[in-house]
Amino acid sequence: MEIAKALVLAGRAGRDRPWPSVQAGPKHLVPVANRPILFHHLEALRAAGVLEATIAVEPESAGLILAAVGDGSEWNLAVRYVEWAPASGVGGALAAARPFIGDEPVLVRPGDALQREQIHPHIAEFAGGQLDAMALRLSASPRKGANGALPGGYLLSERAVSLLLDRPRPCDEDPLAGVRRHGGQVLVRDIEGCLACHGDQDSLLEANRRMLEDLRRDVDPSAHPGSEFQGPVMVHPSARLEDTIVRGPAIIGPGARLTHAYVGPYTSIGADVRIDGSQIEHSIVLDRAELLNVGSRLETSVIGRGARISRKFVVPTAMRLSVGDGAEVTVT
Repeated sequence: MEIAKALVLAGRAGRDRPWPSVQAGPKHLVPVANRPILFHHLEALRAAGVLEATIAVEPESAGLILAAVGDGSEWNLAVRYVEWAPASGVGGALAAARPFIGDEPVLVRPGDALQREQIHPHIAEFAGGQLDAMALRLSASPRKGANGALPGGYLLSERAVSLLLDRPRPCDEDPLAGVRRHGGQVLVRDIEGCLACHGDQDSLLEANRRMLEDLRRDVDPSAHPGSEFQGPVMVHPSARLEDTIVRGPAIIGPGARLTHAYVGPYTSIGADVRIDGSQIEHSIVLDRAELLNVGSRLETSVIGRGARISRKFVVPTAMRLSVGDGAEVTVT
């Protein structure tokens, strides 16, 4: 029983708030390792053998996600869309996508569930064990010192889908509990990963770190005079670096210009970014941002699209800031 269909939940979590550095647009389209979070997820689905996917979206974000993902041809997936209210839970998403699911098993996953291992072995175990449901739990990050896990998705048989839809249950109930209550055979498996859109800005940086750990070196040192590249570093062919040190894992996007700069591990530099006389590591710099002679190394930071951080060499010295709602500034 191979699973060829996936239902992707691309809605906001309860009490969700925008990240201070990324106020506009759905979180699922914010890039980690220079690719939108949702794109990483779709790549993983296709690698697991999924052929068709329906993305459950909220009405206010539907247009942006549709414009970004399209028909799924970039991943060799057939992608459809249904509107969904996250408050209705997994059951509400299943009901909205019932015509798509039909009488087949389905993989239900949050649209920001990122993992560093293949899920196909779990799909094979699900099929071989003739289970009704399997929960895939994302192990909590050891850096946060947590022992718990996050819900990373569910493998549901056609019987499990019927059980969840044909019998009343609370909207916030774990689907696994609902299937078990009706006599279904269930199993839980832990996988390494994270939910990038859940939590504060540190969760975003943690997702970026995890995705960069699998980065492969792809850089032509001869194209960047006076620059040094250490470890897994990926530099887009259209980027230009001069007298710059890059220590991987790190990725530098198209059109970026770096001069007399240092880029440390776990850093993603977006498209058309300009960095001059500045240092940064363990950070995300989004498209068109500028770091100009900052003076101190930036770390564990997210620099928003088109943002500009610079230092003027004039007296008297002073700091001039324009800080948005919920922003955090730490000066050392």
